[in-house]
Amino acid sequence: MNLVALEKCPDFENDLAVTSYLCFHGSLIQTAEDVKELQATGMLHNYLGNDEEVADLFRKISRQLVPGPLMYWEVEENIQKYCNSREVVRIYSHYFSRNWSFIGFSGAIIGLVLAFLQTYFTIHPRK
Repeated sequence: MNLVALEKCPDFENDLAVTSYLCFHGSLIQTAEDVKELQATGMLHNYLGNDEEVADLFRKISRQLVPGPLMYWEVEENIQKYCNSREVVRIYSHYFSRNWSFIGFSGAIIGLVLAFLQTYFTIHPRK
């Protein structure tokens, strides 16, 4: 917190690196499970004891701070891309885990397209 106070001094020229770093971690840590996940990767070491205390500390700290605007945008963008790609894989593996599921889905789409074409040509017949 002393480094954050130093960054806020008007005479100190900086890029708000410490403040941005704390806010970035605050955006990553919302629950005690997030703390456990970061500890497992070695990104965070907990010396407070309770994981919930660490999550609460980061939630409180990040609420009060204003980060540098573009300090970690690339990292956050890469995290978002990774999560989105995993979501697509999860949906595909959940709904199309068997070959027949994909074939049935394709048949349903083809049926909808043919029904749409039939409706269109019924409304607008050829002359």
